[in-house]
Amino acid sequence: MPGELAVVLSGGGAKGAFQVGVLDELITNRGVKVDIAVGTSTGAIQALAVAQDDIPKLVAFWSALRRNSDIYTGKPLGPAGAIFGADSLYEAKGLRRLLKRATDEARLRATGKKLRLGVVNLGTGAFRTIDETVPGIHNWVYASCAMPVFFEPLVTRGADGTEEQWVDGGVRDVTPLDSALELNPRGVIVVRTGPPPRPGRVRTYPDLVQIGLRAVDILQSEVSANDLAKAALINDMIAAREAQFRALQRIGVSGPDALAVLRPLDLQIARYRFAPIRVIEPAAEISGTLEFDPAKIQAGIAAGRRAVAEAWETLEPLLG
Repeated sequence: MPGELAVVLSGGGAKGAFQVGVLDELITNRGVKVDIAVGTSTGAIQALAVAQDDIPKLVAFWSALRRNSDIYTGKPLGPAGAIFGADSLYEAKGLRRLLKRATDEARLRATGKKLRLGVVNLGTGAFRTIDETVPGIHNWVYASCAMPVFFEPLVTRGADGTEEQWVDGGVRDVTPLDSALELNPRGVIVVRTGPPPRPGRVRTYPDLVQIGLRAVDILQSEVSANDLAKAALINDMIAAREAQFRALQRIGVSGPDALAVLRPLDLQIARYRFAPIRVIEPAAEISGTLEFDPAKIQAGIAAGRRAVAEAWETLEPLLG
């Protein structure tokens, strides 16, 4: 339905704690009504909580984490396991167990909110959007979090017996704006997990795992930056159209006549999906992608709450 507010939650692993703080401040503390929740990778966990209308449970989910092993554990052979056919470096039994416990499908269906999760078919490379009607939604939240190489894929089997593997939606779409815009929202709040790319101090990475995680961070940052460039274009187009309308009114062109002048532009804009977009992102990195440290989780949550307060004036026009 037109006029709904959407939130889009990007990937980033443990950095998703920032999103938790943003959502808690927006929804719990400020009473913002979010109708559409779109997420990929760690953002899928937060999107599920929004769609279930249960942010306190989300805060408790993250606040209860005490160590990496609450989410994942290493496999006995580590990287050498690839030689013997291992499908990942880590087992994510902890994450899967926590997601199953956090999911309430009856509540999800009862809220009336729209949920969109991004996953990728490892075999075909196709991006698939999962919505709130798909059974076993906790499995698909896990699939959206399953970073290839690090976490094992979700394996499904079709009616014809075909086996398929599903992995992190961030492989194709780190910040899934299009999935939100397809629902024609009145506005979109994008919550990233990392700061905008900027030159930093030179660092080295000591082993295969750290190098791989850094490569994932770079890839996600680049893809997300491209996604947000689209957001900036959308906002610029809307602002330019509004500026033209005001300029016509200032020179005495009446409302209906001004709309007639702008009609060719409006027709072109109507061919695309546009909505005002605001981006909330942390000012600095707080944790690593797979670093589930309690102190850093709490720091991320607190940073998310502060970020909403700092951005509040720019968010208010979207809130209705």
